[in-house]
Amino acid sequence: MGAEGRKMADNTNHDWHLETIMNQLGDSVLALSDDGIRAEVSEGGADPDEEAERTRTVLHESLQKLENVNRRLSNLGHTVYSYGWHRGRSGYHNACVTCGSFVSFIPATGEMRGEALDGRCPRRDECTVRRREASR
Repeated sequence: MGAEGRKMADNTNHDWHLETIMNQLGDSVLALSDDGIRAEVSEGGADPDEEAERTRTVLHESLQKLENVNRRLSNLGHTVYSYGWHRGRSGYHNACVTCGSFVSFIPATGEMRGEALDGRCPRRDECTVRRREASR
């Protein structure tokens, strides 16, 4: 394996380790009671109510950005499954189930990229006709 291959393998391994750590941290938070979480936050010198509101705001904003991506794709005739979003090196990725065009999304910025955003789904009308014929 060349230097480039080792670098990619190291990056993949590093990403896997980070994801594992994040999952373990999330699991440890989920295992805490409400009182336990309040105690942890208070010990850190923060106001639990302010932290809860900040967390709600971040999650709500991320959800709104994701809904914007899904709405834009839908307006272009693309169909993506909500459970089809997968985390990658540069945000989350999905593909139109009708034509296979890719799309990516970065929650922190709301940035959208990909060929699915270049125009209407080229196979959308074909699938609509087939569905109508199948329902007859």
